[in-house]
Amino acid sequence: MSTPDGGEGIDRVSVEPYYLQLAARIREQISTGALAMGDRLPSEGELAATWNLSRATVREALRLLEEQGWVTRIPRRGAFASMPQQRGWLLQGREGFFEDEVEGRRRQVTTHVLRAEQAPLPESAVEALQLPPGSHGYVLERLRELDGKVALFSINYLPLQIGTLVSRSDVPTGEGSLNSTLRKAGYAVASASRTVEAVAADGDIADLLQVRAGTPLLKIKSTTWDAKLVAFDHHEVWVRSDVVHVEIQVGAPAPVPASSHSPEIGRIVSP
Repeated sequence: MSTPDGGEGIDRVSVEPYYLQLAARIREQISTGALAMGDRLPSEGELAATWNLSRATVREALRLLEEQGWVTRIPRRGAFASMPQQRGWLLQGREGFFEDEVEGRRRQVTTHVLRAEQAPLPESAVEALQLPPGSHGYVLERLRELDGKVALFSINYLPLQIGTLVSRSDVPTGEGSLNSTLRKAGYAVASASRTVEAVAADGDIADLLQVRAGTPLLKIKSTTWDAKLVAFDHHEVWVRSDVVHVEIQVGAPAPVPASSHSPEIGRIVSP
């Protein structure tokens, strides 16, 4: 890890803060085994020189990784690679279910794309995306399995220009990550609003998730904005809580760089 050999460097023009980018690079090296459990990470000074970042930025990245369980810091000895305990889908996280479960925990996620096409958007999505009434967009419906068990059903509503981009990727085949595709195209998450409520499975949703009608589910709604506060994704997810554990952590907020907007917020909504 003395050099970012073959990996992505720090994107100097991205709206994503440098400390988040560095944390992602280190997390990837740990999750792929490039850094084995218990390996000592380079010092703050070495990391700063390798990635051409300030020590304050490196320190913030290590603090975040320690909070997430990817790094253990021992006074006067340094930081060591570790692996987070399996905890489920962290609602405040910037990544989606796919990235949380596959990259973070090496679990098998299977995606079945049920619908991927241009279509009229429902009023709720039009309002969330701040589009003119009656707008068309791109609708992506997916059923996800976790380790062979049906876990959730999701619907993403995207503006047409973003939908065109997604339609040309491997996302509609079920092989690609929507979040990763959008991020690589320059649609980085600057902020997001997420709500979660308890709902009863109705006929169609019950059939899709292979549960009885009336079975309690968690329904998550999310709208995502870029650095210019333009909404580029609105989605709704129905989750089988007996398969996926949804976690909301409460703690002191991390420092927010001056160039960033407010972080995502997970809030509980009464049914």
